[in-house]
Amino acid sequence: MSGDLTKEPGTAATPAAPAGGGARPVLEAVDVTKHFPVRGVRLRRGAAPRVVHAVENVSLSLYAGRITALVGESGSGKSTLARLLAQLYPLTSGEVRLHGQAVHSQRGRAFRDHVRKVQLILQDPFASFNPVATIASTLKRAVAIHQPGKRGKDQAAVIDDLLQQINLVPARQFTEKYPHELSGGQLQRISIARALAASPEVFLADEPVSSLDVSIRLGILNLLRRLTEERNAAMLYVTHDIASARYFAADTAVMYAGEVVETGPSEAVTQQAAHPYTQLLIDSAPDPARDGSGRVRDIGQPPSLIDPPAGCRFHPRCPFAMERCGSQAPPSFDLTGGHTARCWLYADDAEARERRADNARAVGTGPADPAGPTDLSTETSPDTAVTTSEGADAP
Repeated sequence: MSGDLTKEPGTAATPAAPAGGGARPVLEAVDVTKHFPVRGVRLRRGAAPRVVHAVENVSLSLYAGRITALVGESGSGKSTLARLLAQLYPLTSGEVRLHGQAVHSQRGRAFRDHVRKVQLILQDPFASFNPVATIASTLKRAVAIHQPGKRGKDQAAVIDDLLQQINLVPARQFTEKYPHELSGGQLQRISIARALAASPEVFLADEPVSSLDVSIRLGILNLLRRLTEERNAAMLYVTHDIASARYFAADTAVMYAGEVVETGPSEAVTQQAAHPYTQLLIDSAPDPARDGSGRVRDIGQPPSLIDPPAGCRFHPRCPFAMERCGSQAPPSFDLTGGHTARCWLYADDAEARERRADNARAVGTGPADPAGPTDLSTETSPDTAVTTSEGADAP
């Protein structure tokens, strides 16, 4: 579960660059907000239009050669944020930046240029393909759009190479088939090949394995990791499975009710979870070794995003909430090593320290440890935990 939850609080945090220096992000969201209008509701005269606060003031950075996981329960805004980064929705406020330049491209040539660099891999492969088009037709269209100079044999060679990269060989065995003739894992590999046709700099993988059999999920994740490393691409991995984030992603951001509440290296976020919501997510994962102690109680339900709670949006569900949590939105507090949490538990005052100690006892980490964070050097390395065959999935 979580480790030391009594780190010294800090000042409001800024997004940390990856280990190794001052690399600039390839793609970033800067104070991004997205509100959707509520339709079909009759308003009183003079009443303000009602909106769904789907994403609220979110900042997130994606770096070359690095995978960032975006974790949260259903309805937390993860997929909406991915679509905002892909420029499929207009922003309510904030900016999406590609190589430091603000992007405003919902249509036309500018949108196509953005799509060449930022590719979205959707959750349900069967819903993302034309059911009456063969796999060859689908891939030919992708190659024709993103590599217009390729024709005839050159185009066929590109398609064969794409299928080889995703371990679907011989190519002819798959290109003449229709989507319904392939397994879910094979079709998800084809959707990855379609994204590769653009030679993107960023992959936005929206729950890429959640609809697949458990037996083939690791093969898809290993494939995505290998492609990210070989191409030095950035990747956003959207998932509700915080356990997979630890082993697959270098960094993890946790979303709740449209806001990012915790960020940091995946090992720190999953093994030293600071925000009570992150602790709740970890506790919700089945663990036969858990004896029932050291768990955070969930005392409420997810809030309405049409009328979200004031202050911290998690406070109605939080057993450690203080009076200020219901009226003041917490800033992002720096913990250690790029780990941040938006939670008043990490304020530097007596009440926060007392509640922080209550939280530490609740999750089984005991009283404050002046020596700092727990040593995780004996934990299993995330780089060696995911090992499986990357061959083609059986239909």
